Amino acid sequence: MDLVLKEGLLIQKVVDEVVILEPDSGDYYTLNEIGALMLEQLQQGKSADAITLEISQTFNVTQKEVKQDFTLLLTELEKHGLAHHQAT
Repeated sequence: MDLVLKEGLLIQKVVDEVVILEPDSGDYYTLNEIGALMLEQLQQGKSADAITLEISQTFNVTQKEVKQDFTLLLTELEKHGLAHHQAT
């Protein structure tokens, strides 16, 4: 996965959710339990396939559904300037 989170984001877990604060703009975003788990695993450097498999097994949903949700999460993070593609 070439997508990396923007430096300087403030990320706080609150119960089963994660709140992301973009300090430059003051905007904040909330992720539900599954989004929070995906973000945590992304931060740990896990591959998209590993994240998809683990979430699929943990929540008993198809890998196809998880992959769609994960792709949407990554798209939204990038769209809001919270992540960018890492140069290779």
